[in-house]
Amino acid sequence: MAAASLVATAFGIIIIIITAYVLAGSTLATSEIVTTAQKDMTEIQLKMLGTSLEIGEPPVNLTSPLSITLSNTGNEPIRDFENMEVYLFFPGTGPVLYKYSPGSGDGWWNDSRSLGYFYPTQWDPGETMTMIITYSESSTPIGIQVTTPNGVSARRVLS
Repeated sequence: MAAASLVATAFGIIIIIITAYVLAGSTLATSEIVTTAQKDMTEIQLKMLGTSLEIGEPPVNLTSPLSITLSNTGNEPIRDFENMEVYLFFPGTGPVLYKYSPGSGDGWWNDSRSLGYFYPTQWDPGETMTMIITYSESSTPIGIQVTTPNGVSARRVLS
């Protein structure tokens, strides 16, 4: 009988040690995941703080296709044009979204022949981009908003 009690005690101690090991490992894994998420959010917030746009003077002719000049006045380059959004505001309606569309149809595309010598596929700080927006609405837009992939936007009244 004494041997059975000794085996049960040893087995109980082993189960307690395994449980403690699993709990400690789970705690360490969870804290690593939380730390990584906090680091990623800090990077995103720093990029947002460093991003700034300025929409140039509106063109005289506000018919489609509309040519708008944008300046990257921040200190972050913008690379992901496919996720940039352009909203045109028309009288009597809400904003209308225009996505990146270098082909045909409604949307916008970059008409700047080259955004830069060293990094021609990204929009670096200090560079100006000409954005062409094709729309099919019958009225003339009264405002524009351009939003970058990280959520920073610029607005301008057109008329």
